[in-house]
Amino acid sequence: MRSGILARLLRPQALIVAVLAAALTTSSLGVTAAAQTADLPPGGTFVDDDATTAEGFIEAVAAAGVTTGCNPPAGDRFCPDQTLTRAEMATMLARALALQPASSDFFGDDNGSAHEASINSLAEAGITGGCGTDRFCGSAPVTRGELATFLVRAFALPAADTDQFFDDALTPHEESINALAAAGITKGCDLGRFCPYGALPRRQAAVFLARAMDLAPLVPPARPFPSPPDVGQGKRIIYANAQQRIWMIDESNTVVDSYLVSGREGVPDPGTYTVYSKSPLAWSHDGITMEHMVRFAYGRTASIGFHAIPHRSNGEPMQSEDELGQFRSAGCVRQSDAKAAGLYAWTPIGTVVIVVP
Repeated sequence: MRSGILARLLRPQALIVAVLAAALTTSSLGVTAAAQTADLPPGGTFVDDDATTAEGFIEAVAAAGVTTGCNPPAGDRFCPDQTLTRAEMATMLARALALQPASSDFFGDDNGSAHEASINSLAEAGITGGCGTDRFCGSAPVTRGELATFLVRAFALPAADTDQFFDDALTPHEESINALAAAGITKGCDLGRFCPYGALPRRQAAVFLARAMDLAPLVPPARPFPSPPDVGQGKRIIYANAQQRIWMIDESNTVVDSYLVSGREGVPDPGTYTVYSKSPLAWSHDGITMEHMVRFAYGRTASIGFHAIPHRSNGEPMQSEDELGQFRSAGCVRQSDAKAAGLYAWTPIGTVVIVVP
């Protein structure tokens, strides 16, 4: 991605020794990425990020000691969709840079916080000046623009020659955002946009940090499929509504695939259904499109089927793949694009679908 973290950390400041030590640790992590991947348990460190697009980056920052999850002391959850706070960001950055304890207390509004030491270390390193006089605002969400500035200061990213986005003009973080893009750490939130005032989910923060630290994603072995409900025989799809999960089972009673989906609570009613039609592309009201539609039931006003996450008429997805496993649909069963395409190809008309509560 870049020539390496060491080159951009060679800067004249008091913490150069600590930062260089962190850089050397990061470089060694890159060398052993394959070994670390092999050492990960099935499903990885956390139980709530399986198959999300950020999982490899989350595992990378966890292996680097940057995060221990969101539920101490268990530490088995990362809370990928939870908004990152400024205090949490301070602790992640202090760990990433191996910052030493500060000699002064810089802010009055973080007293007693579990992140106070990290906040002070960040301030002493010149990475933050707080949010106002004697205040850090640790409980406030860190915005995408703020994180850009934190990362540029922390990793001494060089200034960019070009303006990358049109929605950050006149913000105090514009130069940092452009530097972040030039370093290959971000491509923005949409075509030509960075969304500088948007709050940052923890999963996105993990991606930014891993890229800034030159950490290779660590993709864990797949977690074993949970056992399907003991219903039906032969080739079939089982949809467990309460679990928001489906199983694809072949003629030999082998589970071919199982994954989280997004449907509607209690819809359709439990029972045995049959796939009666398929469409590579389906339309709904207001120009909503759904790829790889596999219909198996009838609702009060429309068919019910498996399909990919719908897109609005402007191309915007109606939910993220990371939100699968939650009730998000009006009736149909939403899947990731890849899983929807796989189920569509695997499922001929006439395939049995069993819905359980």
